Amino acid sequence: MIYNKIAFQADPFSYDLVFNDRITLVGGDSGTGKTVLYDILEDLKQTEEYNAIKLFNYKSEDVLEKLKQCRNNFVVIDNADILMDDEVRRFINFEFSNQYMLFLRNCDGLNVSDKSFKVMKVESNMITLEEEL
Repeated sequence: MIYNKIAFQADPFSYDLVFNDRITLVGGDSGTGKTVLYDILEDLKQTEEYNAIKLFNYKSEDVLEKLKQCRNNFVVIDNADILMDDEVRRFINFEFSNQYMLFLRNCDGLNVSDKSFKVMKVESNMITLEEEL
């Protein structure tokens, strides 16, 4: 695991993201803050503490080729349902040096556990990742 926890303040919210598995699938309806979190991580990855974060989204080109260059990184893919094909899924399954947070609805082809499934929760300006029931 690269990060067991990512915690930071982005006024007016506090983020306390805990990870229990190498692959975390963050689900939830549109408008729940996943893309906002992705945008905040773009700034956070500039810090020394979180410089292992690598980000991919709809603007990313050659995702598989760039992903193959990632080793010992915390890889975040926004809109993963669109960006991931079978080759990307295979890479994620077998590149064990990385940790992944995927904003994804369809987990087909990924080696995940019960602990992999999370949803974003907001309570009293605290944002967490909670196990999906």
